[in-house]
Amino acid sequence: MTARDRRALVLGGVVLGTAVLSLRVLPLLLRHASGAYAQLRERAALLARTREEMASLPSLRDSAATLSQGLVALAPQLLSGSTPAEAGSDLSGRMNLAAARAPARVERLDLMPDSTGSGRLGRVRVRAALETDVRGLVALIRAIDAGDEVLKLDELHVDAPDPGTVNRGPERLKVEVTVSGWYVRPRETGNGKRET
Repeated sequence: MTARDRRALVLGGVVLGTAVLSLRVLPLLLRHASGAYAQLRERAALLARTREEMASLPSLRDSAATLSQGLVALAPQLLSGSTPAEAGSDLSGRMNLAAARAPARVERLDLMPDSTGSGRLGRVRVRAALETDVRGLVALIRAIDAGDEVLKLDELHVDAPDPGTVNRGPERLKVEVTVSGWYVRPRETGNGKRET
């Protein structure tokens, strides 16, 4: 092999090495560097947001305390249960208790359909048919209106059997009352199931 052949081989090797470096290795290094730079910018933005949120932490604690106090104040005005059936059962029990304190005789309690709601709050309604006298009716209305914060009086119908006749004995009134109450629905999870 002559000196000229060696020079040609060295020059060919240099050209081939330069081509491989410029066409394969250099683009790979540039992509890696630009990806690292983009990741650095994202982390810097995340750090800046974290610092801002950490600076607002005292006001968030105050907001959380205010929200907690509001929820505690709201709790006595909500029915227990997270479904309409459970909340309706609680509402029926409270209506029975109010009728027993009145005193009024409960003839029937019917859970009425109600689709009213706001966010996670849902409303249930119960219609009760009762028999009582005037004093019992006044006591029942007081028990619903002032006694239990959960019960809200929606409708009241009073029928006297025959007001013109003279009866010997207490007057019996037929009363139909509709009460409602609010309950908290469970939170929906991402897969269509409810939170327990």
